Amino acid sequence: MAVGAAAVVLAVSGTHLNPVVMAVLLGAGIVGGAFLLSWAAEAAQIDVSASLAIAVLALVAILPEYSIEAVLAWKAGASFDPSTNVVTPEMNRVAANVTGANRLLIGIGWSLVFLIYYLRRRRPLDMRGSMSLEIRTLTVATLLSFLVFAMSQVHVILAAVMIAVYLFYLWLSSTQESEEPHLIGVSLLIGRLPDAQRRMVLAVLFVYAAGVILMVAEPFVEALIDAGREVGIDEFTLIQWVAPLASEAPEIVLAILFSLRANPMAGMATLISAEVNQLTLLIGSMVVVFSVSAGEILNFELEGRQAAEFLLTSAMSLFAVLLVAPRVIGWKGGMTLLALFVVHLFFTDESSRMFFSYIFLGLSVGLVAADQFAVGPGFNIRLADSRRRTERLRSLFTTPS
Repeated sequence: MAVGAAAVVLAVSGTHLNPVVMAVLLGAGIVGGAFLLSWAAEAAQIDVSASLAIAVLALVAILPEYSIEAVLAWKAGASFDPSTNVVTPEMNRVAANVTGANRLLIGIGWSLVFLIYYLRRRRPLDMRGSMSLEIRTLTVATLLSFLVFAMSQVHVILAAVMIAVYLFYLWLSSTQESEEPHLIGVSLLIGRLPDAQRRMVLAVLFVYAAGVILMVAEPFVEALIDAGREVGIDEFTLIQWVAPLASEAPEIVLAILFSLRANPMAGMATLISAEVNQLTLLIGSMVVVFSVSAGEILNFELEGRQAAEFLLTSAMSLFAVLLVAPRVIGWKGGMTLLALFVVHLFFTDESSRMFFSYIFLGLSVGLVAADQFAVGPGFNIRLADSRRRTERLRSLFTTPS
């Protein structure tokens, strides 16, 4: 709460500091607000169904990401000229932020949960019998995201479908049975309060944190861009990785804490639900904000590099979905995700992004063959007919129990 208040004072007072210092202080405010939201949303699981709580937690926890994305999309819409249909630098920033946020959740969040659990328990993470709704919805969202690359734009109809998918997922989540939540840290302290007091504390935290994030988001984005010019770093890179790092930190840290407390399922559920959120509602809402700012209904156009970023994001998400589909994930799967994520950071040109997309797609094909998934609804086509070959391929990514 203190760092959030300091960031608000800095944002509204008109104080002018070094851009790098401004970006750090304002980013700290967003991180502080994001942690408050995450703790409050976790404690709120006591009052609603578990699946709905996870979905709402993911929605609330990425409010910082939505705030930053909304600022970028609004500026992009204001600078866009529909008569020329030329993609502006402001539009590139929007694509950078949304793709970076998605890959950060998978490359850092998912992989660390898998690796930490294995290091502590010396066995693969077994998720069988859980998160079926989240994984199915993420599969649909991933397939829809491939259309963005295919069309080199986020079409308004596709945006509407993505938003509808998330609303349907939220409705399905509300119908799930309620379970006893597993709370830790601050959320546990809040959860132990009497009902009336707990709900009052939750309301204060939600309102306070949301206010901080909404007031600090725009100055933070401007400070990031100025900081990039100050230190000579490409603004696309800063928007793609630094901004999401500030907004996604709570989810990743909470997932790591759950893994350290031997409850990785709660952490993975939050990360997967957040990924569903970002591949549907976040992408769809950026088109809505862009159109409102421009004053007319518009498709969100992409240049070659931005289209390649979306393909890489979709390919990485597909590989991650197939990796968790058998619900038993060992250290090799986590290490593969983490290593590919780290390596791809050093290759930022369009051709390199396409190359890494093909790597993820190739690995996805290998997982399909290894796990003998049925291809197409109603068909029972097996891609690997040898059990020995299947086990050999599977061992590339999982560790036997």
